[in-house]
Amino acid sequence: MLATERLILRSYVESDLDDIHRLWNDPLVQPFIMNEPVTLLGPKFKEKIRLVMDQANFGAVIALKETGEFVGQGVITVSEPKNRDGTFGICLLPKFWSNGYGTEATKFMIDFSFKWFGLNRMSLGVFANNPRAIAVYEKVGFVKEGRKRQAVWMDNHWEDFLTMGILRDEWEGQR
Repeated sequence: MLATERLILRSYVESDLDDIHRLWNDPLVQPFIMNEPVTLLGPKFKEKIRLVMDQANFGAVIALKETGEFVGQGVITVSEPKNRDGTFGICLLPKFWSNGYGTEATKFMIDFSFKWFGLNRMSLGVFANNPRAIAVYEKVGFVKEGRKRQAVWMDNHWEDFLTMGILRDEWEGQR
């Protein structure tokens, strides 16, 4: 188990799949994390969640340190080991938005990954209509690297998809 000032980041266990499934089924969360129409995700979707968590190099359940209450999940996958490039993703239940938890967990996971996985860069993708997430990523040092225009049909209009990244030397420069 790993900890920040207010959070615990720990490996998921089978019983966490219900909380993660509830997170992915939240109508406020789902549009920001999926490239598909918003819909109810049935019990079989837990297999996809299990696969994502099992294949991650760092798959964490995020919980409040004080109470142990489920906050969300974070995942780092190093799909290009030769290039030392990790991919980051995080999502929190809406009741925990705008309290600094996303920034706290993101900073910890990025720091941990640069220190322990020897990464040269961390990458992520985010929908342009998610300014809260973009602000968190920029706060911890990510920069916008690209924009795929009108990439996703969402809520009856097109949204752009942004790619962001942070390089090892940029991360070291802010320590």
